[in-house]
Amino acid sequence: MTTKAINPETQRVKLERKERAILEAARDVFVEHSFDGARMSEIARRAGIGEGTIYSYYESKAELMLAVLQQFWDGLTLEAEAVMASIKGDSFCDRLRALAQYHLNTVILNSDFINLTFALRRNNSEVSVSRDHLRHYVAVFDQLFRRGQDRGELRRDAVLWQARDIFYGSLEYSARSIEMTIDAERPHRQQEPVVDQMVALFRAHYGADHIREPVDSSTMDELSRKLDQLSAKLDGLVNQRS
Repeated sequence: MTTKAINPETQRVKLERKERAILEAARDVFVEHSFDGARMSEIARRAGIGEGTIYSYYESKAELMLAVLQQFWDGLTLEAEAVMASIKGDSFCDRLRALAQYHLNTVILNSDFINLTFALRRNNSEVSVSRDHLRHYVAVFDQLFRRGQDRGELRRDAVLWQARDIFYGSLEYSARSIEMTIDAERPHRQQEPVVDQMVALFRAHYGADHIREPVDSSTMDELSRKLDQLSAKLDGLVNQRS
């Protein structure tokens, strides 16, 4: 009696497809019920598998949550890098505009999951996305900014972390504002003005041809502090809605 050989490539593809189904189902359930309220049995049902099968991939709900977080943030990093690579224009502002459009739209479309991500960072270190994954994502902006400085498009005395906070903090505040004001009577809100203002701000404040005097670090620190306050207020509004 001969035994039919199993194609290892086919088996691997099946396992990867099943794992993708688990991660997609888990993300939906975590968003709907939060980490504490999510049940592995519900995730298995939505993935179309037995509950025991999940544990052959992930030993616990916490490990599964970490895998979902890693997949999400790593995916955003790859997409942001692809956006940068696809830009035909070579100037800093062309690339900044594309990255701002990508980030703003991404935060709006994934607001529920991103809110969950930061809630986990605040409340449950066991399932908090590692800082490395976040660093990889924001590094796309860092590389763009340093490139602008190296090419003489941006002031060399500009402080990177301050520019990064302004970029991500302002866009995330705008994204949350847009997402929270969308309803049946106002299903859309233009994103272009937000992106235009971001590009204009960076051109005016950081452009090497416009402003050459040293940066007032106290002013930048104050702006960063206000962004943190606005973010905290928005977090409070999000918690009231949930």
